[in-house]
Amino acid sequence: MVKEKLCGSGLAADFFHDGSGRPRPTVIMLGGSEGGKFWSRPKRLLQAFMARQYNVLSLAYFKANGLPDSLQEIPLEYFARAIAALDCRPEVACGDYALIGASKGAEAALLLGCYYDRVAAVVALSPSSVVWQGIPKNRLNFNAEVKSSWRYQGQPLPYLATPFSKRDLWALLSLRLRKIGERALVDEEAVRRAAIPAEKVQGPILLISASKDAVWPSTAMAADVLSRLERREFVYPYKHIAYDTGHNGLIRNKEAWRQVFDFLEKNFRLDSWDKDEDNPQQETVYATG
Repeated sequence: MVKEKLCGSGLAADFFHDGSGRPRPTVIMLGGSEGGKFWSRPKRLLQAFMARQYNVLSLAYFKANGLPDSLQEIPLEYFARAIAALDCRPEVACGDYALIGASKGAEAALLLGCYYDRVAAVVALSPSSVVWQGIPKNRLNFNAEVKSSWRYQGQPLPYLATPFSKRDLWALLSLRLRKIGERALVDEEAVRRAAIPAEKVQGPILLISASKDAVWPSTAMAADVLSRLERREFVYPYKHIAYDTGHNGLIRNKEAWRQVFDFLEKNFRLDSWDKDEDNPQQETVYATG
């Protein structure tokens, strides 16, 4: 396995490939609110991708050299620059990319699929159904200006606010924010404005949530995405699997990763997908582990 830093065009990323020089399908992986190049660390997982003949781009979007210190109004065009940089690599098979994101990275992955048709498949771990407010550098600063997490073409995307007060100090320190998120999701009009239009993704979607998620209600939000796709008659396969684990438990869940690899094998290696298919694979699965 070969690791190369990708730092042109203001990027902070590690590119992993097998060193053969042969073009392979490429997966772009996005971490969450911890920032940096999260997916560069789990060596065994990277080796599993290499063994299945995938390249991996571990892409930071804040808290890395040359990038913002906070997760606020991150431009979606930054991720498009990463795609453009990969297009120039001889190891990358011509075509499109699969995105795998966890937590805030899952929020980003679903959004990117809505805005960029080069995204051919999305895997969202502990996903969100809405754009949430951003995370300032000091998340304990209750007077910090509230901003969106993302912007596009210079404009911040509509977001769902989660007003914090000093009574929420323990929740912020421990990152047990689920109840705060659930309170915010009660506002139907605010949720409607901030909803991720997942039906615009031009490829299959796999949602994997954690029923014991203490960070945010990922299982309920994944169900909301699934319901939206069904109502909008989404033409690609889509599936939600809920595991009986916590927010970060999915990262270590071997069965969840078997589902991810199976999803990629069935949906990302195809040369084309028949968009006229009128029987999409819609399903929710509740699993243990």
